Amino acid sequence: MLERLREWDEVGFHLINGSLRNPIFDLLMPFVSNKWNFAVPVAVLLIYVLLFRPKRDRIIVVSAIAVILLTDGTSHILKDLFQRPRPFHPLRDTTHLVSFSFPSNHASNMFALATFLSYNYSRSGLFCFPLAALVGYSRIYVGSHYPFDVLGGALWGVLIGLLGAAAVQRLMRSAWVQHTGKSRDKKDHPACGP
Repeated sequence: MLERLREWDEVGFHLINGSLRNPIFDLLMPFVSNKWNFAVPVAVLLIYVLLFRPKRDRIIVVSAIAVILLTDGTSHILKDLFQRPRPFHPLRDTTHLVSFSFPSNHASNMFALATFLSYNYSRSGLFCFPLAALVGYSRIYVGSHYPFDVLGGALWGVLIGLLGAAAVQRLMRSAWVQHTGKSRDKKDHPACGP
């Protein structure tokens, strides 16, 4: 069974990385795959939310950062546990070892963020999940991961995103109760979820 899954994984990789290549994706996918291309817009958004948005939004943004850090760290632990080699080992910098392949950190982080944000802002899922899927696809397209690496990363990210959303919702309810002194009856709580 494991051998069959490995064969499917390799077939999927060669399909996306080879047969489905085209000039548009040759430009788009490396851009999408490089997280540093989004650093400035994300930083501007963070500054805006922290300075000008209500307290609830600020809490959610800081919590989202914590969720991503947790997801990234645990994904690295899983990589060291499974030690699956990447499809290609780029030799851009021979002084640093190339990390392992399973699960994809990009997919884990993006799906954790998409899950966490869509739990707190239901409409954001319409944008966040397609973007997370595009990032995952790009990791296969550029040759950094097999499809099951991305799928495993996506599932791990969704799990961490759900756990993070539940923890933050509980903390916000608890803080609201302490602040107002009201009972923990559900009808007294502000809407924290979808």
